[in-house]
Amino acid sequence: MRMAVIICALTTALAAHANDLELTGDHTLTGEVDGNVKITDGTLRVAGQLDGNIEQFGEGSVVILDGASVDGNVKEFGPGSVTLAGNTDGNIEEEGDGSVIIAVAAGSSFDGNISEKDDGGVVVQGSYDGVILEEGSGTVEIQAGASAGGNVIEKDDGDVVVRGELGGNVEESGSGNVIVDTTGIVYGDVTEKDDGTVFNYGVVYGNIFED
Repeated sequence: MRMAVIICALTTALAAHANDLELTGDHTLTGEVDGNVKITDGTLRVAGQLDGNIEQFGEGSVVILDGASVDGNVKEFGPGSVTLAGNTDGNIEEEGDGSVIIAVAAGSSFDGNISEKDDGGVVVQGSYDGVILEEGSGTVEIQAGASAGGNVIEKDDGDVVVRGELGGNVEESGSGNVIVDTTGIVYGDVTEKDDGTVFNYGVVYGNIFED
């Protein structure tokens, strides 16, 4: 624990004097950090304010904690996940087997789009207003009590499952299904363009199209 504290303090001090950071292993950023962060084989936890982009390679994840803020894009290229609980102003790109988890609670916000390109999925647990593009075999899920304001586009084997509220359209063009659960509400159109099926157990205010 003593070593972890020393590493965190050193990381913050370096960030105050350099534009960019290249890190290896697990790190937690505290205070105000101005510059881009590249981390390899480790998890980056942001507990303060970061004005810059994040790139994560190899094992490990990116976690933006509740109360923290990131003004920049986040890219994760390994098997880890991206979890957003704090304020984020930028796009999220995940190309490994991990997922993107939006856990933004009241008082925080996420302003950007999500692109997930591999086996992981996208899970919205809080409030989010942006486009979700899922091009792998993972599922996009809007959980009960959560809300997403943008469109959801799913292009592979995964499903789109709406248990909360979705303000935009749903387009599924792979072999997966679109499932609007009993607690789900979709305010836009739902389009299924491939072998999948639309299962509507909730409320869809727009049109339902199945090719």
